[in-house]
Amino acid sequence: MTTKKKTTKALVTDSGVDRFGVIDIGSNSVRFVVFDSAMRSPAYFFNEKVYCGLGRDIEKTGALPPDGKQRALSTLCRFALLARALGVRDVVTIATAAMRDASDGQTFADEITAETGLKIRIVSGKDEGRFAALGVLLGDRRSEGIVVDIGGASMELALIQANAVHHCTTTPLGPLRLMETGKTGEKLDAHIAERIKENLPDGARSGLRMTLVGGGWRAFAALVMQRVEYPLRVLHGYEFTREQALDTCDWLVAENTPDLSAFGLSKTRATNAPWTAHVLRHLIEQLEPEIIAVSSCGLREGVLYENLTPAMRGDDPLTQSALVMERLGGRFPGFGAEIDAWCAPVLPEVSARLRLAACLLADVNWRVHPDYRAAACFTTATQSSLVGLTHDERMILAVALAYRYKDAKQAVEDDGGARLLDRESRRIAEALGRVIRLGAMLTGATPALLHRCPLTRTDKTLTLTIPDHLAALASEAVARRLESAASLLGLASQVVTGGEE
Repeated sequence: MTTKKKTTKALVTDSGVDRFGVIDIGSNSVRFVVFDSAMRSPAYFFNEKVYCGLGRDIEKTGALPPDGKQRALSTLCRFALLARALGVRDVVTIATAAMRDASDGQTFADEITAETGLKIRIVSGKDEGRFAALGVLLGDRRSEGIVVDIGGASMELALIQANAVHHCTTTPLGPLRLMETGKTGEKLDAHIAERIKENLPDGARSGLRMTLVGGGWRAFAALVMQRVEYPLRVLHGYEFTREQALDTCDWLVAENTPDLSAFGLSKTRATNAPWTAHVLRHLIEQLEPEIIAVSSCGLREGVLYENLTPAMRGDDPLTQSALVMERLGGRFPGFGAEIDAWCAPVLPEVSARLRLAACLLADVNWRVHPDYRAAACFTTATQSSLVGLTHDERMILAVALAYRYKDAKQAVEDDGGARLLDRESRRIAEALGRVIRLGAMLTGATPALLHRCPLTRTDKTLTLTIPDHLAALASEAVARRLESAASLLGLASQVVTGGEE
């Protein structure tokens, strides 16, 4: 096999940032992800995937397909060059089932290293499952239950309990491997059921939450979303019932299988979808999960998680992401923490982490035209790659951020996603947004003033106290915004001026 002479040394950029890169050599595709830095919240600086089909025909031939190897090697030469151009100092290259199972997998890994300088780590099936589960923890440290990661050639299972990964197993149930068995009907069902039964992690039991990881599952979840006319399109944190899952499984394996390109699936995903549906049906039958969830974080994020310090693993990914966004987009970074401390005594109904996230993100859209700021804030929560929150929490955050500006009701109603919230959750989200709006308007979103003007709450009244030397901050607009926030909390409002801090 021949390739052009390497040119990676000719293109080097020192960004001054400790960007962290992961190359995932999978059975279907080869993907390169660059995280902006090794931190708790995954900020995707670069993300590219190329379908190479390394796992095709391994069941029949035992070796990697020559055309897949050529495509993969060319792709990896490109990624190695881009890593230097992007200023990535650390690149971890992981190879999974295809290279693990192929007779020439290690030989090909050595060839890649010779051509690109990339050091290939061919991981075991158990390690592949462990990385996927660690990725789920990176996406939400509250995660518990069974993690199921499906790739082209294999499917891994792991158990998450108490913020730790246990009992990783691997099965040959990726769609490429299933296609090559030649099994259909009852024989296929028996094969899948037996492989799952043999490899259920210790501690697996009915009723546990099941979190799906991998492109095949994300494609499946996107189909469920569209079929039930779900109002959001963010897959991370999406939850659906086993009944909804089984209904979509039946739909996919029916004789008159629909044209999945109409639902946004690529040709490869559409081909694999019926096979993943067969597997999911048997997982549901054996595990009987109460809820099925989707994580957009998997193996690559798990590699990042493994490289974090123990202290960083304990950080909250939601508030870490919000802190970064405030630092990059806010007028006065630091104001978010100040207004959070100001809000906390009067909004005990809001979880501390959601309140802090809303306060940190409240000023990141200040450059948007005033008529569109509410809509932009709503979009920040509903369409950005925030992790560490459920869809209900995402919507509470979206409504709160929208109500930080005028015309919020229109922005929220136009989207339709607010229907995920019950009346009480929406009321509290609106109240949070209006309190943030009051604080931002009172001080111009500048630090070091707000804590001098405390906001207090009794059973009957929401009171804003402004000391004598800052009395000029009081205005009719301040009184109106205080009244607006108080009304949502079922309280009267008053502005008190005078006295010392």
